[in-house]
Amino acid sequence: MKKFVCVLVFALLLIRSDFGAAQTAVGYDFLNTFVGARPAAMGGAFVGIVGDVHNIAYNPAGLSHIGEKRGTFSYLNHLLDFNSGFLAYAQPFSGGTAAASLNFIDFGQFERRGEKNEDTGEFGSNGLAFSLSYARFLIKNFAVGGNVKYIRFQIDTYTASAIAMDAGLSYTIPGQDLSIGLAVQNFGSTTSAFIQTKDDLPLTVQLGASKTLAHLPVFVSGALVKTKDEDLDFRLGGEIRLREQLRLRLGYNSVGLDQKTDTSMDRLAGVSMGIGFVVRKFDIDYSFSSFGEVGSLNRFTLVSRF
Repeated sequence: MKKFVCVLVFALLLIRSDFGAAQTAVGYDFLNTFVGARPAAMGGAFVGIVGDVHNIAYNPAGLSHIGEKRGTFSYLNHLLDFNSGFLAYAQPFSGGTAAASLNFIDFGQFERRGEKNEDTGEFGSNGLAFSLSYARFLIKNFAVGGNVKYIRFQIDTYTASAIAMDAGLSYTIPGQDLSIGLAVQNFGSTTSAFIQTKDDLPLTVQLGASKTLAHLPVFVSGALVKTKDEDLDFRLGGEIRLREQLRLRLGYNSVGLDQKTDTSMDRLAGVSMGIGFVVRKFDIDYSFSSFGEVGSLNRFTLVSRF
């Protein structure tokens, strides 16, 4: 426990830092988009949560708590009708838990204009990240996990790619239904550029915790998140179990403070909510995330237990 506290203190110092001055622009922004309806409904406060297949994208150490095979598929109709999907599979075995995932976004078709502003056809743009994950307990209640990722972004005939790693720690305090998580994401470098300049990856550090409240069917979580070239933000989330087969979720992301435009929609900026159903071996989840006047996102997720 003392060693874990030392790691957390170090992480707090790292979160407060500016990660150094960026030499180039930070790219691959689609990596910051939440995946999964349950995490999104809880404001993205997921780094301290364990035992969910979506831990792949938030804190891979949480995968060590999965006791059965799980697969998931999510669909997101993004702003401006961009389409995004997330596909993942996790399998536990005696030495830990292995997983793989694919995160994909399609920005659609755009008009190509010539030197004289004439219409010369259309071009597309898309991005993807493929991850391989592994997590295990080092000692009782203390788990580690990591991802290796291949990332590609394409605009017309131009392609940029990168290799990155994620690493996470998770500590569960016995008898208190409390879990603490720490994750470093997108640590790596661009291997090829669109033309010449290689964009930096959105290096991110997350620290958070989750807890089931005593004598109540309520689960809460919180997180501090620092992404390179972005302000420190906080995330809060809650999940209420109304019945064994029904859950309501609510969340808030402080990024909403930057989305206010002095309109009546300001009060919803950063707010998220959702609902989840358990049908036999399937979880069916939906989430709504508000960006204030800019718009909102709707996510649908199916999780299967094998």
